[in-house]
Amino acid sequence: MVKNIDHFINNLLAGFNSNQVRVINERFGLKTSKRATLQKIGDELGVTRERVRQIEEQCTYKLSKKIKAEAHDFVSIANAHLVSMGGVSEDSSYIESLKNNIKTDLKNVKNADVKLRFIFLTAGTPNYSKENDDTKAYWYADEDSNKKFLDSVKKTTKFLESNNKYEIISQKTVLAEYKNPVMQKMLFIPKHLGTNVFGDFGLRSWPEIEPKTIRDKAYLVLHKHGKPLHFEEIAKSITRFGIDKKQANIQTVHNELIKDERFVLVGRGMYALQEHGFSSGTVREVIGRLLKGNGPLASYEVVKLVSAERILKENTILLSLQNRRHFKRLGDGRYSTKEA
Repeated sequence: MVKNIDHFINNLLAGFNSNQVRVINERFGLKTSKRATLQKIGDELGVTRERVRQIEEQCTYKLSKKIKAEAHDFVSIANAHLVSMGGVSEDSSYIESLKNNIKTDLKNVKNADVKLRFIFLTAGTPNYSKENDDTKAYWYADEDSNKKFLDSVKKTTKFLESNNKYEIISQKTVLAEYKNPVMQKMLFIPKHLGTNVFGDFGLRSWPEIEPKTIRDKAYLVLHKHGKPLHFEEIAKSITRFGIDKKQANIQTVHNELIKDERFVLVGRGMYALQEHGFSSGTVREVIGRLLKGNGPLASYEVVKLVSAERILKENTILLSLQNRRHFKRLGDGRYSTKEA
């Protein structure tokens, strides 16, 4: 069992010459935590990039055999821990979890994360998948675990693409399916999946998950708040909620809300979302729609229904109701539309 990781690595490199040690140190970032390119190392040593690659390949082959022979238990424990995490884990999550659970003392070890990666990458186990355009870097215990993970990603992606995103976000449907926290963590490895600042899960292409425009950021604020807000408060909330690090310009927010049909002006400077049951239109148009939909209504009933959709003073509603070009008062005191 590896008791001291620094001593173990020093012993591993003891049989190599200075150039080989330098290549390994710099290629894996053992001293600086930053991996150097083949070109940079080649320029420093006065050799070609290809020669540096050959040195790295030769050394890695020898190190792999030494690690498997001298640190078999250490590598086996690392594999077992990955299996306990579901067999697949995002790179940094796995290394951090391993540091907290492995018996090797890492308290005073500089660049412990880098050194652990070096040992496992060189040993060739657990299996490692480099970061690419589709996924973050991750580790997997075996091909079967990796296949199950990739199949789950495909299944989840297909589900997200073919169902109503608003229902998925509000009901947290996908995460409910994967109740196991381990499985949930796996779903953050693919780069096209993600969460917003409120923990909602979905496709990063959805503006509700990764909003890019002011309109989408304002939408996310109102969607989460669930009630009308003044445009100044919407602008402040964009920063307060962490949707954007920069303070949103209040006037810009107001201008964008006016242009987007998703937002409804329900009072002086107050906006709500159509999806929350609010409809666009003037006070007169709202009264007309309510009377057509409900039939003749008493004035207090009109005030109650309009107030559910607009933030207005009672007198403002009653004044609009007196518009004789559009509404008429019936003999029993109720009101109807002029057309009716």
